Formats: sequence, C-alpha cells, structure tokens
Amino acid sequence: MFKRTKVTDGTATGQGPDAENWDGKEVGFRKKSKVPGVMITQYIEKLPEGKSHPDFTRKPIALTIQEGKFAFFKAIVTGDPKPTVVWSRNNGDVSDPARYQSKYDPNSNEHTFEMPHVKPDQADTYKCFAKNEYGQAMVTVVLNVIEVGFKMTKAPQQQAEVANCNFKKVLKRRSKVVPKAEEPEKKEGEIDPKFWELLMSADKKDYERICAEFGVTDFRWMLKKLNEMKREREEEQAEFVKNLSDLKPIHINADGTASFELEFDLLDPSSSIYLYKDGEMIPYTKELGDKMKHCLRKVGRKYIFSMRDLMPEDAGFYQLDVEDVNMFSTDFKMVDFLVKIQEVKAMEREDAVFECVISAPLSKLMWFGKNMPLEQGDKYDIEVSEDKLIHRLVVKDCMVVDKGIYAACAGIKSCNAWLVVEADKGAPKGKKSARKTTRAGGSGTDLQKVAQEQQQKLDKEREERKEKIKAAREAAAEAAAAEEPEKTADSGAGKDKGAAVEVERIDKTSVAATTTVAGDSGSGHSAGKASGGAKQDGSHADAGGGHSAGKASGGARKDGSIADAGGGHSAGKASGGAKQDGSHADAGGGHSAGKASGGAKQDGSPADAGGGHSAGKASGGAKQDGSHADAGGGHSAGKASGGAKQDGSHADAGGGHSAGKASGGAKQDGSHADAGGGHSAGKASGGAKQDGSHADAGGGHSAGKASGGAKQDGSHADAGGGHSAGKASGGAKQDGSPADAGGGHSAEEASGGSRQDGALADAGGHSAGKASGGAKQDGSLADAGGEPGITSGLSDILATRGQPAELTVKMNTDCDGAWFKDGEPLKSGGGISITKDANIHKLTIHSCRDTDSGLLRFVSGDLSTEGRITVGDVPEFDEDDLHKFSKPVIVRVGQNAAFKMPFQPQESLTVSWFKDGTELKDGGGVKIVREPNHSRLLLRDCLRSDTGEIKIQLKNPFGAVEATSQLIVLDRPGPPEGPVETVETTSSVIEIKWNPPKDDGGSAVTNYIIERQERGHSLWTKLGDVSAEKTSFRDRNVTHGKKYSYRIYAENPQGLSDSLETADSIMAGIMILSGPPGKPKVVSTSKTCINLTWTPPEDDKGVPIIGYQVEKRKKDTNQWLALNAINEPIEDVNYAVKDVTEGAEYEFRVSAINESGAGDASPPSAMACAKNPNMRPCFKDPEDFLVVRAGNSVRVKISYEAEPPPHITWLKDDEPIAPWINVINTEGMSQLVIPSSKRSDSAIYTIKAKNSVGEAFFDVEVRVTDEPKCPGPVELEQTVYGKVAVSWVPSPDQELDDRLYYVVSQHDSNTRMWKTVADRLFANTYTAHNILPGIEYHFRVYAKNDMGLSDPSQSPTWGANSNRVPISSNGVSSMEISFERPPSILVPLKVHTPPKGYQLYMTCAVRGCPTPNVSWYLNNTCINSDKNYYITNSCGVCSMYILRVRENDGGEYRVVAVNSLGKAECSTKLTVRD
Repeated sequence: MFKRTKVTDGTATGQGPDAENWDGKEVGFRKKSKVPGVMITQYIEKLPEGKSHPDFTRKPIALTIQEGKFAFFKAIVTGDPKPTVVWSRNNGDVSDPARYQSKYDPNSNEHTFEMPHVKPDQADTYKCFAKNEYGQAMVTVVLNVIEVGFKMTKAPQQQAEVANCNFKKVLKRRSKVVPKAEEPEKKEGEIDPKFWELLMSADKKDYERICAEFGVTDFRWMLKKLNEMKREREEEQAEFVKNLSDLKPIHINADGTASFELEFDLLDPSSSIYLYKDGEMIPYTKELGDKMKHCLRKVGRKYIFSMRDLMPEDAGFYQLDVEDVNMFSTDFKMVDFLVKIQEVKAMEREDAVFECVISAPLSKLMWFGKNMPLEQGDKYDIEVSEDKLIHRLVVKDCMVVDKGIYAACAGIKSCNAWLVVEADKGAPKGKKSARKTTRAGGSGTDLQKVAQEQQQKLDKEREERKEKIKAAREAAAEAAAAEEPEKTADSGAGKDKGAAVEVERIDKTSVAATTTVAGDSGSGHSAGKASGGAKQDGSHADAGGGHSAGKASGGARKDGSIADAGGGHSAGKASGGAKQDGSHADAGGGHSAGKASGGAKQDGSPADAGGGHSAGKASGGAKQDGSHADAGGGHSAGKASGGAKQDGSHADAGGGHSAGKASGGAKQDGSHADAGGGHSAGKASGGAKQDGSHADAGGGHSAGKASGGAKQDGSHADAGGGHSAGKASGGAKQDGSPADAGGGHSAEEASGGSRQDGALADAGGHSAGKASGGAKQDGSLADAGGEPGITSGLSDILATRGQPAELTVKMNTDCDGAWFKDGEPLKSGGGISITKDANIHKLTIHSCRDTDSGLLRFVSGDLSTEGRITVGDVPEFDEDDLHKFSKPVIVRVGQNAAFKMPFQPQESLTVSWFKDGTELKDGGGVKIVREPNHSRLLLRDCLRSDTGEIKIQLKNPFGAVEATSQLIVLDRPGPPEGPVETVETTSSVIEIKWNPPKDDGGSAVTNYIIERQERGHSLWTKLGDVSAEKTSFRDRNVTHGKKYSYRIYAENPQGLSDSLETADSIMAGIMILSGPPGKPKVVSTSKTCINLTWTPPEDDKGVPIIGYQVEKRKKDTNQWLALNAINEPIEDVNYAVKDVTEGAEYEFRVSAINESGAGDASPPSAMACAKNPNMRPCFKDPEDFLVVRAGNSVRVKISYEAEPPPHITWLKDDEPIAPWINVINTEGMSQLVIPSSKRSDSAIYTIKAKNSVGEAFFDVEVRVTDEPKCPGPVELEQTVYGKVAVSWVPSPDQELDDRLYYVVSQHDSNTRMWKTVADRLFANTYTAHNILPGIEYHFRVYAKNDMGLSDPSQSPTWGANSNRVPISSNGVSSMEISFERPPSILVPLKVHTPPKGYQLYMTCAVRGCPTPNVSWYLNNTCINSDKNYYITNSCGVCSMYILRVRENDGGEYRVVAVNSLGKAECSTKLTVRD
C-alpha cells in the first residue's frame, strides 16, 4: 500500500502570518532566487550595505521512502543577519518532538528536519521558511511514504467510512496488475490482466504478437472489448493529462541502461506520478546524477523512465500512473543466447558473418564493433529471420582495420567474438585486391534446426494456454446452464464453504457473492446483502458471520424460525430469525456496525446474541422460560448484556468486547450471570445469583471498575485477575471476609480482604498503589533471622529484548527479602518469577520487554542492594537488505566498488567495515560514509588484489551483527606459466607445451591464442587458438631448417593476457649450415671507411642463403669481432666497414647465413690500413669577391681537400701579405683575417696550396669601402626648349672607388613627388626632358657605391617663379590679420548620475589662441595630478575618465581654461547611485 501526498493550498500551524514569532508584515517585493523553486519576499525596497535577505543555496529534495525508515530533509540557507529557519507541513502540525526533530550543524551550515520511523500519515507537502528582518525565503518539498502491510487499526476506520459511503478513501489506489505475492490463484484459462494493459499501450501492429503470446484467438471479441476499455481509459486519463502521445516501449540503450518514454501534458502540475513493477510500487528519483536504480526525468513534454545496473530480476511488467489512472504499460523481457557468435577468420575484401540464436523472439539486437554501436548501412548488414530467433551481422568488404571484437547484446545478456582479417598475399603490390563474393564465418551449427526446436517449444506453450482458455469457457458455460440449487448447511461464524461462481470483469475488479449452493453464508464478505437461503424444512440458512455493508439476517426455518445470523459481519443490522417454535435464531457472533440481537425462540426466549461484534448494541433475547439468551463474547461499541433466563436470571455477558457496558443478567435463582472475561471501556460487574451472591467478574478487562458480586452466603465473588484502570477489590464471603483480590492489576489499590480469623487475605495483586501482607492467625510477623548480610549484591546488567534475564542476591543467612523496581514492590506473575533457595534470592524475567528497564532493588531488613537493568536489541539487518548485500559486487580493474547497507537508526551504534578480516579505515582509496540509517563503503580504482570478502559489523552494548559480501575484481588473466617446452620438432611439425596462468583474472580462461614469428621476419602471424583445457599446440605448417618463435596468450571475457614467448627460436628439423664464401677483397680505404666485396659460397648445402656476417680483426690481435648480428644479415656481397680507427690495419672474413644460422667463415682478407689515398689539393666552393665596410674586420675562408696535408701561402696583389694580416690554418680550411680594414686593404688576395702530389691557386677580390660623400653643387642650364642640362661637381670618393656611380631624382610642382629619373650614371651630367613652362622643378643628385647612397646635393629651383620681379606697394601700408583670441567654451560639461562601480566619461570643448591651459577641479580642489582620474586634452577636446566611480567621486566638477588673453570655465554636478 502506498500513502500519497495530498497537495493542498492550506496553511499549516506555525506557517501563516498569525503564527508565533512570525508577525504578519506587508509583502514588499518578490525576488527571484538562483535556486529554482525558491520564493523570496523582500520587506524593504533598498537593503542597507552589507545586508541581504534570506535565500537557499541548497533546497530540500523530494523523498519517496518506505514506512518505518529514517526520513530527513536538508537545506542550506544564507542571509545577513542570519535567518531563522522554521519547518511546517500543509495538513498537520510538526510540534511533536518524538516524530519531528529540527537540527542545525554550524560546521556545515546545514538545517536538517528529521522524521525517525516515518509513518504513512506523515506523507504531506512540507515547507521550509527562512526569515530575517529584511525578508523571507520559502521552499516546498514533497514526502511520499510507501505503506507496508495491512494495519489492523485501520479496519474500524474503513468500516466507518464504508458506512458513510466514503468509498474513495476505502478503495485505495492499486495497480490492476497485483504483485505476485498477493496474486490470487488463477483459475484454469483465466486471462492475465497484463494482456489488456499491454494492448492499450501497444501499436496495432503488435496486437497479433501479444494475442499469440497470451493464447487469445478470438480477435473480434478482443477488439470489441479493447475498444470499450480504451474509451473508459481515455475518459479517466482526460481528468489528469492531455495530448498523450509518442509511447515508446522499454528497450536497452547502448550505455547498458533500459528506458521507456512517453509524452503528455499534466493538467495539474502538482499531480503525482507513480511507477509500478509487477504491481508493486517502486521508488525513483527525479534528480540527475543520483545513484538510485530507477530514475524518471522530464525533458520538455517527454517523460523518460530509466533503469541502470540491469540484473535478471529487473525483468517484469512496468506501468506509469498519474494519480489513479494508468498512462502506459510495457513488458521488459530477458532473453538468453542459445547459440553464441563465434570467431571469424576472413581474407581481405571478403564478407564476414556473425550469427546467433536467442531463446525468445526479438525484433532487433544491439550489435557492437570495437565498442561502437553498429547500424544497417553500406558497411554492415543486420539480418533477422522470420521467427525473429536467428540474428546475423554481415561485415561487408573486410579490411585489416576491421579486425577486433564484435558483440551482440540482448538486454543484459551479451556474447562476443573476434574478427581476424588476414591480408591478401596474392594482391599486386601497391594495388587494392579485387572484391570477393565469398563469405567467411558462421556459427558452425545448424541454426535453423535450433531455431525450429525453440519455436516448437514456444508454440507448444502457446497452444497449452489456448486449451486452458477454451476449457475454462466451456466450464463456465456448463456452470451457467446448471441452475439446480443445492441444499444449504448449518449457519455459523465460520467461513463460507459454498461454491461461488466468479464473475470476472477486466475493467472494474469486484467480487459478487451468489449463494446457489447449500452451506452457511456466515463470514461472507459482500458489498451488498447476504442472507441465508431456505432449508428444506422451510427455514433459512444461517447468515451468521457474514461481512456486509448492508444487512445480514437469518432466514426462516420450516418450523417457522429464522436461521441463525450469528457471526455475521455487517455495517447494517444482523438479527436472528424466528424459528418454527416462535423463537428467533441465534445472532451470536455477528459483527455489525448496527445492532445484533437474538430472536425469540418458541419457548418465548430470544436466541443467543453471544459473540456478536457490533458498533451498536448486542443483547441476548428472552428464552421461553423468560430468560434472555447469552450475549457473551459479543464485540460491540455499544452495550452488551445478558438476557434473563426463564428462571429469572440473565444470560452470561462474559467475554463480551464492548466500548460500553457489559454486565451479567439475573438467573432464575436471582443471581446475575457471569460477566467475567468481558472487555469493556465501561463497567463489568458480576450479577447476583439466586442465593443473593453476585457472579464472578474475574478476568474482566475494563477501563472502569470490576468488582465481585455477593454470593448467597453474603460473600462477594472473586474479582481476582481483573485488569482495570479503576479499582479491583475482593468481595466479602459468607463468613464476613472479603474475597481474594489476588492477581488484580490496578492503578489504584489492591488489598487482601479480612478472613474469618481476622487475618487479611493475600494481596498478591499487581498494583501501582499499595500492597501489604496480612497478619497471621497467631498475630506473629515473619522471622527476623540472625545478623543478616549481603555477600553478593546486584549490579547493572544489559538484557536482550525477548530473552530471559536473571538477577541473584546472595545473603550470608537464610532471611526474607523484598524486590522493588523504580520504588514499586515486585511480586511473582506477569512474566516475573521471584524465588528463594535458602540464602539465595532470585528474580527471573522470562521475556524481557522495554517496560522491564529500570532500577531494581532488593531489601532485606536494613540491608539493600540495587542495580539497573537496561533492555535493548542486538542490531539486526532487514532480510531483503541482507539478501541484496550478500550478492557479490563485480567490477573491472580501475573501476570503483561501492557497498551500501541500510539499518535501523540506533543509539551507541558502531559501524565497522572489514576486508578479509582486516578493518578498513577512511582515507586513501577507501571512503566510508556513516549516515543515521545506512553506511556506504567506496573502494576507488580497484586492483585485482582487492578481490576478497567484504564485511560490515554493527555493534552496540547488547551485541553485534555482521553481514558479508564478496568483491570480485575482474581483469585480464596473467600470462601463461612458462617456460615453453618443445615436445616434438621434425621437418614438418613443431609441438610446444605450456602451463596455465597463475591468475585467471577473476573469470575462467576460455581459450589460448598462439602466434608465430619466422626468424628474420618482424611480422607475428596468428596460428589459431585452443580451448582452456588444452595447454599444447602442434604447428604443422613449418619449413625444414627454418627457425620459429612462438608466443601464447590466455583469454577470458575481460581480454587477452600478456604473452608468454619462447626463449629461443625453435628449428624445424636438424641444423644445416652453409659452406664458406670467397675471400673478401679490399676495394678502397679511407681514414673513416674500408670497402669490401666477396663471392657467394660454392656449396650452400641446398638451403637458401639469406645473408652474410662480416667479422674484423685488428693487426697483432687474436679476437674476431662481428660487425653485424646473425638476425641482421647483410643481404649484398659488398659492405662498407665504418667502425675503424685512422691509421690502424685490419683483416676481414665473411660467413654465409641460412635458416639454421651462420656457416663456416671464409679465409681472411689482406691487411688494409684505414687512411685516405694521396690527393692533389683542390678548393671546395670558394667565393671570389668580398665587400667590407671600412673599419670592420675582413675574414676570407677557403675550404680544401688534399692528401697529404698541403702547405698554404697567401699573397696580396701577387706580393706577400703584411705582417698585421693573420692567417689561421686548420684541417681542410684556411682563413685570412684583417682585424680593422682600411680602403688601402682593397686588393686581390691569392691562396696557394701545395703538397707532394701537386698545387692549386685561387684569387679572391676584397674591396674595403664606405658610404660615399655627397656630390658638389648642382647647376641647371637650358640648352633647347623642353630640355635642361643638370651638372654637378664629382664626389671626393670618385677617385678612390671605381664602383661609384650617381643617381638623379626630380620633383615638380604638379605632382609634388620625388622620382628617380636616372640611375647608375658614371658621368657628372644629366639632361632632363619634358621640362614645361609654368611648372617649378627641383633636382637632387646622390653618389652610390656598394655601401649605399650618399646625402643628396640640391639643385636651384627651375620654372615659373624663378624670374618673378617683386611688386612694390608704392607707399600703401597693408593691414596684418591676427588670430589671437581669449579662451571660450564651445561645448560645456553635462550632468552625470552613474551607478557605483561603473565607469564614467566627462568631456567638453575649449577654443583659444594661443592654446589655453586647462585645469580640472572637484569641489574646488585641482585633480590634474590625481591618479584616480585620467585627463586628456586633444585639439581642444578636454576629457576626464574614471575607471570605477566611488561614493567620494560625487560633487561639483569645474573646467578652467586660461591663456594670456583671458579665462573661461564651465561646471557640472556628479551624483553617484547605489
């Protein structure tokens, strides 16, 4: 059962404006919080600086929790001053500290609202208020409670609601698909309600499949029924949602989760959404990132339900409901692989096929290739058979890059296999091989046969269901035809033993009661009327025991009497009928909310109404003898009394359960019947018997008074054993002594009566009042003994609830004593035994309860000892939680492992976690979280060595309890154990053997993979694999004489291990070595290299030669050194030996290498010296011209080659060089250096190299120069019209530098640009052309050499104004114009009101000549030098910039401009806003 939140707009106690400590201020402003769902009210418009209204940084999260668990909400609140936090609920109050506790943690600033042992009536909408003097923040959160089991205390309430016709509260919302634990036993052929729920949520194309699955063949009847149910369902859905569409059934996603989705709009956003699995409600979360298994999230109009960590038990029937109406149903099935996909070996450009068979039809599998999902396309074909049992994946046009692991997933089941693609060796080099039409792979089994067998099995199950439905319909038709009634049997308060025909309605589940057979209708449950049928003698069958919301009565018998209605449960009236003799049948045992009475029998007495359960009145009728029937045992909220018998006595009302009064009637002898055993909230007393005594009221449980009546002899009946909150006393016996009140439990006083001999009766009753012993007949008291002493006293003990506890006091003498608990005396009884054995006193509690806790004290005379007993429970786990925890946690290496164990909150509870017996501590890779109701363990980045037993221990003073689980960390297996043994080697076979790996990685090794490498090759080739049981392999594809290396991998579901490789190569057959090659010959030598050549061996022994090995030996030594390894053979018959030392002598030899190794060595070569041969000097790429600026150093570098080294000589213009010129000679290079050059150093320098072979010369021209000096004055002369001769005096450097020349540039008044008109002029004249009249011309002449241009020589102006004659003013004075003026403000300053912290620009425009000096003032203080203001003046535009405006920046700003002619100023106001 599930208690849902009732969302209302009501205001709970302590929530409204009139609540305590919350004055009703006017709402000021609504503010928006950064946290969605928080409502903020600010009381004032402008907050003081540094103050803030309350707000939530973390709001409480909605919670759905099981009844009895620990529920809590957490919130974090901010605000200045610190807010006060108050919690409330919509429909109730939270003032009970036992149910609601508000806590605050100052360290984490968390406000917690806790509800230990949450109850269903606490399901509600809760509100959290945070308030300070500037405002308040409010947030709501919903608590849903899942109710567990049926509560007996709710039965009377539901009956009352039925009586008031309030069926909505009684008929609690349940899923139409009931849980399996509550599912009634199905009748043969009954249709599962899931059938209709699936049809209403499925597409029409799936109708046929669903019908076939449930065995329904009458499609016309099904469609008619379905349409009716859909109309009703749509009407119900329209009350809560609209636009319901896009229903997608549950499916498995690529990330391993399962989900289904649908779209709709809620009419009321506060409507509750529920999820069911197989009829049982499941909790879920709406928060992203939460670690709950089930999640329901909303994306726009779409609602997506998802499950993670899928397990086989997750399969089932899922439903989504809004309030009381189902919106969507889907069935989640788990299938298994009957035939798994197998490894495929394909050639390049061939198609590869993976195929499998599953146990149930499925339209689509999830295919993955190298951890990526695969879809139908150009590369992949996904095929499904007609029966949807065989699934294939075709990888088209396989390439080497396609190799890897491929997997098929059906729900949480999966299988995988390798695709191995081998290169096409027959393809031409550099070209793509041709596309192949063949297919590789397949399962290797007859898939069609396996699928047919599975299909036959499914068809057989389907036919069996059809036969059952058919048989059930035929049986129902036969039952409807047979209308012959059967005889009824005796009525009573027992269960109805008759057969009832069940009327099944799919849309509305109800049970109709039809009484067509003989038997009692007592205890019948009906929403209508249940009555007993007529017996053959004309009487009606008993209706006793019927449960009805209407009326249940007994029928009339043949003799005219009405059958018994006793035991009937009714919300109306249950009465006994009249028998033939005129008496009414017994109404005893009737359960009614009305009145149950016994009828009158033939003798005139009413029938017994005993045992009736009624909310009204139950009384016994009068019998023929005038007495009333017994009303004993009646359960009533009214009055139950015994009737009067014929002898005048009343019937017994004993055992009646009533909220009213139960009394015994008067018998014929004048005495009242026993009212003993009556349970009443009123008064239970014994009646008076004929002899004048009252009946016993002993055993009555009453909140009133229980007393014994007076017997005939004048004594009162015993009131012993009565449990009362009132007074229990013994009556007076005939001899004048009161009856025993022993055993009475009273909140007042229980005392013994006085016996005839004057002694008081025993007061052995249990009372919270006074208990005293009477005096003995002789008037003496108990023995006082000698000098008593306590040798062994009491101490504090802990007792387990439900277990016995014993306290012992040992005295040194045999003396009496008394026991007290919390100051009250204790007596034997009520689960306590007090014994005395000589001097040992024992107090034994047979079954400890919470009420047994307290301070126990033993008193003997003046001696006493005391000890406290505390009753508690050993910690315990919930069985479901223990079962879940016991399941092993399986993770892969590097993943995190999490364990969680819920438990009931207890005080003094210590939680410890252990791994393989060692306690774990928080820190490092271990994270332990302890919450009030659970504890979590997180192991980060698990290693394979972390596999082991995980144990949690709960410990308190009463004991400890442990729960264990297993952590399994999966990893790749370790490498197979070596070494690799050679079992057999022949010319055609090599057999090897190895041992299994020490560590299988947590899952069994499935197979071994063997690879081979031929010696001299770098490629490893896969030979195949063998099963895990076999640890040997025979390689039959070997060549005689060749050597091979092998490596072996172990494979499990997690991957491949590291390889085990053979230590040495293994030869196929015996070793065959080649003969010696020819003697090596020295081709050439140098100081760094010696070149050799040789001839192949004459006898290669029939084995191909793959290369050669060269060895060297230095003169005067005996050691031969190999120049190359055997696995790196020299393929050619010549080799350049570079590992030599200059001047040393060597000899060499060569060996031929084949598959067996290196053969015999050749004879050694002649001695060869590592030195260069004689060589005439020659120069390498020298430069023949060099230009240097005067003053810089000159460096001439010349590289050469010569053997032996030559003699170097430098000459200047064929003369020896001066002594200040340096010559530096190194090996292969000579360098001439002039430290500081001059123009006189310009010359041709010659290098001469000479050795014994010959000599060589080379000339280098060196020119030392500087930037030239400018030419002399420039003269212009016009020779002819349009031409001007430009001449100039030569530059002084012209004689020193023969590479100097001149450049002429021209400028005219039209273009106003200089352009070069002549370049590389070695003369001193130039003729300019196209010289036009009226235009001014200017010329510039530059001198230029290798260092650059000189300064120009400017010519005079040539053109229009060159011959202009000045005009005189003839004495008339001309007036001069002055531009000077005083400063003036063109654009004044503007008013600014920027917010605090913003930037500000303030500008104005100023004019004046001469340029005025501008100054800025703030409140008459110059700020030109203040660094907080950036002030500029550009062309009269004066600007001031403030980066961040402060409060002290406000005031009057003034700009003052001053020059020699005057002053101008302007001002403005600046106001800074908050």
